[in-house]
Amino acid sequence: MTTDTDTPPEVAQADAEAREADELLATLEERVRDGDDKITPQQLTEQRELGRFARLRAEAARRKADRAAADAENKRRQKLTNDALALVEQQGDRAPVADAYERARAAIADLLAAADAHDQAVTEAARMLRQAGHGPMHRYEPVEQEGGHVISESRRAPASRTAPTVDPTADALAFGDDSRTRIRAERLLAVLVTDVATAHPVTVEPGQPAFDRAPITEQAHRHRDTVRAFLTAAKGGEAK
Repeated sequence: MTTDTDTPPEVAQADAEAREADELLATLEERVRDGDDKITPQQLTEQRELGRFARLRAEAARRKADRAAADAENKRRQKLTNDALALVEQQGDRAPVADAYERARAAIADLLAAADAHDQAVTEAARMLRQAGHGPMHRYEPVEQEGGHVISESRRAPASRTAPTVDPTADALAFGDDSRTRIRAERLLAVLVTDVATAHPVTVEPGQPAFDRAPITEQAHRHRDTVRAFLTAAKGGEAK
């Protein structure tokens, strides 16, 4: 006979005793039907009472087990609740996220301002060098190939601080072993975001494309209200 592995041992034992009592009563009754005059009414009455008592004990065991299971479940749920609240209070504070967001925004603004200042300086310096009549950064020299073919290849022209070179059309210049060209803020920002997202993989909502597969403006539009509400709540305002 198999038993439910989820049934507490004391319940299983009480059920087994109740079944045993019922089976014994059934056996005695069957003996009476078969004409066994050794079975007395008192024996049948006592066995019925024993069976009833065994069933009551089985029911009591089940109720006790149910109460214990309910108590254990309540304790489990309360522990999960307490652990969840402790976790979110200790590690789910919004303020550090908001502070880091403000620092990152300020740092990125500084980066873009520095890039713009750099590029403006390069642009103006290149314009001034062209006005001063300095030569181009590159010159083409003949190079003989196999079979006697001669092609022209671009070579960096010599440059020094007293004789710098400048690109005739682009914002780029060279002096000595050093050179300058525009970096452009949007390039820095694109590479920066990609580098950070690669170093710290960004988990997106189910069903959404990977962070680096969707236009940044689309993502900003979709999440702007949520982020703004988060930052407002982190600063003590009312979260929407």
